[in-house]
Amino acid sequence: MITASRTLAIAALAACTSMASAQTITPGFTFSVASAGNAPATGTHYHSNTGGAFGNPAGKAEVGSFSSEECRGLSEYNLATLTPATTAFVTFDVFRAGGLFNGVNNFPFTGNINIFAYQGNNTEDISDYHAASTGFIGTFNTSGLVVGSVLSFDITSIFNQAIADNWISLGIRLQIAPGTNTGGGAWTFQDFRLTANNQTNIIPTPTAALAGASTLIGLGALGGLRRRRR
Repeated sequence: MITASRTLAIAALAACTSMASAQTITPGFTFSVASAGNAPATGTHYHSNTGGAFGNPAGKAEVGSFSSEECRGLSEYNLATLTPATTAFVTFDVFRAGGLFNGVNNFPFTGNINIFAYQGNNTEDISDYHAASTGFIGTFNTSGLVVGSVLSFDITSIFNQAIADNWISLGIRLQIAPGTNTGGGAWTFQDFRLTANNQTNIIPTPTAALAGASTLIGLGALGGLRRRRR
């Protein structure tokens, strides 16, 4: 027999689940691209894609180093059925404190990671590694991150501009910030999605707080720094 109190508990759980689901605007299509050792500014191959590059899982955004290669994480969002939003955040989780290759770059680094927007096409393209940025979203410091950490960054102005410009896809790229020495390490992120709310579940460490005025860990993105495309 289901008691009244149990019925209320089930209803409350269902309401919470529905509310959390409603906060997701759309999921991201996520992959990783790396450079060749002699061309760090140009992507040449995948580290994570739907084809299972090197046996690595799909849907992962690796950021850091692999030997002399630089790895960047990317995620694209289909805008076809979306409309302007009051608030929009790019949100993702820490999958691994390290890279995708066991025994090589499978350890983390402490430093800054930059986030940029670019015009996407809902397709995995190696050229997305070095696609022209259409807006700077922010910077975060990896100090204090652990597996399961969730980070959100306000991209409301960038998102709405992409809608206004009739883009079919908005791309987000994570890459090592200038001056950051990875020491050969990396971080891997997953579950990229656009959300209507800030879902950050970590508190900035003193190191992150001192990383600069542009450091964002769950704070509003520097919308004023957004650069218009073209």
